[in-house]
Amino acid sequence: MQIEFVEPTSLRHIEKFSARRVVWLRTKILREGVWIKPLALDLHHNLVLDGQHRMEVALSLGLKRVPVVRFDYPAVPLHSLREKHQFDWLDVTRRALSGDIYPYKTVKHNFIAPLPACALTLGALGYES
Repeated sequence: MQIEFVEPTSLRHIEKFSARRVVWLRTKILREGVWIKPLALDLHHNLVLDGQHRMEVALSLGLKRVPVVRFDYPAVPLHSLREKHQFDWLDVTRRALSGDIYPYKTVKHNFIAPLPACALTLGALGYES
């Protein structure tokens, strides 16, 4: 898996997120001063398959770029964490592109390999304190 960089403002949520989790993660990242995990995106639309909270932290910090790894979405196994939601990658994509994202903790992706680790200073990501 190759890490590349994208502007956080170009990213799109597929589901909602926890504001409390964003505050916690933002505090942790600022305290440590290091970004340690890339976001997982689809190949074509910058849909955030994994990293909704990291996306929000990046936006709140005004980062100019974030590390990402891209996946061919049709090849990523996924399932719902909620009984009343059934979907496939096409449904998730359609809803995300229309702005009708799923509730928090609905879409679960089963990546074949874990996301690679990274250790990037916030300055390297364009953070200006």
